[in-house]
Amino acid sequence: MTTAAIAQSVPMLVLYAASFVVVLWAVVDVARRPSVLMTPGRKAVWIIAFVVGWLVFGLIGGALAAVYLVGPRRRLNAGRI
Repeated sequence: MTTAAIAQSVPMLVLYAASFVVVLWAVVDVARRPSVLMTPGRKAVWIIAFVVGWLVFGLIGGALAAVYLVGPRRRLNAGRI
């Protein structure tokens, strides 16, 4: 493998690692929510969407997790859902 190929793959590796961390953070956050705030079916849908989104589509799962962390998570923390 040439130096140019390694230099091109390192940023993508960092991007995928960062998206994995965001997905992991979102999965843990959804899993620890009490069932009173989030119904069990909805919890499962969020978790499956994060994991399958990351495993199958890569960065799409990270983007979906980021959307959850910015939107519904904030409303859950504020008690508006």
